[in-house]
Amino acid sequence: MVIAFDFDGTVATDGWPDISKAKPNRAVIDWLKKRAQMGDKLILWTCRENYGGVRFPDGPYLENAQAFCAYHLLFPDNTNMSVGEKEGDYGTKYGRKVTANFYLDDASVPFDPNGRFAWLWWRLYLKLVDWRLSRCQRNA
Repeated sequence: MVIAFDFDGTVATDGWPDISKAKPNRAVIDWLKKRAQMGDKLILWTCRENYGGVRFPDGPYLENAQAFCAYHLLFPDNTNMSVGEKEGDYGTKYGRKVTANFYLDDASVPFDPNGRFAWLWWRLYLKLVDWRLSRCQRNA
């Protein structure tokens, strides 16, 4: 199973653009680490890049996200590329959708990911995802 996960709002909250203000989402980080231990491949899939835009000064935004993950002992198999791809491979341009079986993003959860009791909702949601992914694996 390949799981692609977003950074801002999913793994970390309150961290854009200043990573020093980011708070770890323990429910998501623990779940991703558990899935990696089960043998799943993880892809950090984010819009962060290592240079700024018009609104923000230049900065190593993607490197900051990778360092944040490493600090919390979350080590994705790849970043912004499908598992097995390398920088410079044909078609590995920023913004391309990576190949994954499941995408975890705060924009797609059925609750307010930053609301009151969000930690509880994340834990319940990820238990449901575990159940669903196990059924998909049995049927494959």
